[in-house]
Amino acid sequence: MKGWLLLIALVATPALTFGQSLRCSNKVVSEGMTSQELASLCGEPVQVERKTIYNDVSAGTSNVAARTTVEIHLEMWIYNFGPTHLMQRVWVQDGLITRIESLGRYGS
Repeated sequence: MKGWLLLIALVATPALTFGQSLRCSNKVVSEGMTSQELASLCGEPVQVERKTIYNDVSAGTSNVAARTTVEIHLEMWIYNFGPTHLMQRVWVQDGLITRIESLGRYGS
């Protein structure tokens, strides 16, 4: 009984989750790799969504503040490797993989 409670606590606590990876072309794709590496190992995704975010950043002393805008490019790549595999969502920020998520099977 205690084992089940511990397992439920681990699954229900997002702070304790670990980064995921996926396997393509007998190689492991993981966070920190580039989008070019992802495309060369896994091919083109079935769907790509792109978004650009502009963050205002201020720097300087209390008397003088300089403001600048930082442009961040976000992409969400979806892979569907067929009905016997889970679909994968890969988050790319400024060309680097930042998150990999397993989704359900297509059509489930």
